[in-house]
Amino acid sequence: IVLENNYTALQNVKYEGWYMAFTRKGRPRKGSKTRQHQREVHFMKRLPKGHQIAEHRPFDFINYPFNRRTKRTHYSGE
Repeated sequence: IVLENNYTALQNVKYEGWYMAFTRKGRPRKGSKTRQHQREVHFMKRLPKGHQIAEHRPFDFINYPFNRRTKRTHYSGE
């Protein structure tokens, strides 16, 4: 399925609510432990071989605000 943020999520046909996901180390996650809005479930599509970038719509860059989970901050003593 294509999500509202233009990522692709691969949903299990037999068990509704289960998605294909991988950990940061590349190991598969159990389907029962996955949800649609988890980062590990979101995948990007690649262009097929032989297709030109000009044939497709360009990517839109969205600036998300950083928080504790997206960026590690080192606090100084000030």
